Amino acid sequence: MSESERLREVVTRAYRHSPFLRAKWSAAGTVPQPWSEEVFARLPFMTKDDLRRGYPDGLLAVDWREVAVVHESSGTTGQPTSSLFTAQDIDEWLDRMLLNGVGLGPEDVVLVKTPYSMLSTAHQMHGAAQRAGAAVVPAGNRTELMPYSRVLRLLRDYRVSVAYCMPVELMLFARRALADGLRPGTDFPALRAAVVNGEMLSPAKQRFLEELWSIRLFPDYGSTETTTLGGACTFGTLHLWSDRFHFEVLDEAAGTCSAYGTGELVVTSFHRQAMPIVRYRMGDVVTVSESACSCGSARPQVRVHGRAADRFRVGDRELFPIDVEDTVYGALLGCEPVFWTGALDGNVLRLSLEGTDSGTAELGRRTDALTAELAERLGLRADIRVVPPGTQMTLDRRAEQEAMFKPVYLHLGRAEGRGLEYTGSR
Repeated sequence: MSESERLREVVTRAYRHSPFLRAKWSAAGTVPQPWSEEVFARLPFMTKDDLRRGYPDGLLAVDWREVAVVHESSGTTGQPTSSLFTAQDIDEWLDRMLLNGVGLGPEDVVLVKTPYSMLSTAHQMHGAAQRAGAAVVPAGNRTELMPYSRVLRLLRDYRVSVAYCMPVELMLFARRALADGLRPGTDFPALRAAVVNGEMLSPAKQRFLEELWSIRLFPDYGSTETTTLGGACTFGTLHLWSDRFHFEVLDEAAGTCSAYGTGELVVTSFHRQAMPIVRYRMGDVVTVSESACSCGSARPQVRVHGRAADRFRVGDRELFPIDVEDTVYGALLGCEPVFWTGALDGNVLRLSLEGTDSGTAELGRRTDALTAELAERLGLRADIRVVPPGTQMTLDRRAEQEAMFKPVYLHLGRAEGRGLEYTGSR
């Protein structure tokens, strides 16, 4: 079946069975009958606001008796949105989760350290690992039942080979390990890889974590409403699952979409039954290319720059928080675990670095080089402070814990969700 025929099937099914989308398309004067690719290109975009307006089941396109599971987004940046899935949808997403290069198999033990509560991430990896024959350690997100001391015990006692978590959690695991007299890179010999998602990950931070733990990282890209959209291959390249989705890159200034280039990612699912995803604007700025990859895959490569709303300018440069993160960790490679947070005031970056007790002095020695890098690469003047361990990321609180939301590292002077402050338990 050609790409055009697959799109016609998806759009026809959505028009017939989704009252919400049928009304949206009719109001825009783009009834997709008769079908043509030009009609598809005129269909109005789906947005997060559509998901909010359709809450809880306004976008449902099947009978409720066919719904197998309900998930919701975290609500970090606003009202949570619902995502509904049939058993067929679940089966397809589990297959997709196994497309990345980590190569799960019966010899693996997988620690799942993301929320099971309403988000889809933990369930994606849990089911995919079981499908691959691996054993699952369902640690879940931060609660008093899962302090970091227990996470380390699970990693060692059950010889965990693959961790599934946010990148910040790997920093926290390492900090707890060092506090307990353990070395992340040598005292967890079974650990070979981590599949990471839930926050932006710059190339330098990825290298920092891989060197810290002596493992490979395999970034996973997606959202609760779409589930996984792409993952890293065995050569570390992030690919989009183009056989499962139709991807467009929106040039917002020109108002046009293309298959490749830089712009906002627009997604159409070929397989979603319960809640059709048709021309959904992800809100992420990406660069999609068709460059050849050493892994041999024909799937397009993608680089995720960040949320469109998080763009900022310094002089004639358009930047994202990930650019700051990449510069920070590039200058701090080889250090013990370090957390950063910053606030932007024009072209001045007020930056705080928090390390470990034994690593604070080394951070102080690196600040001059980091200041120079921020100026040269990004045009930013830096005011850097090395703050005491525990200022933002503590591991000794015994009170009831809150879930770990997507951390905000760079504050741009507007409502941005939760900050990096992350008081946790031992």
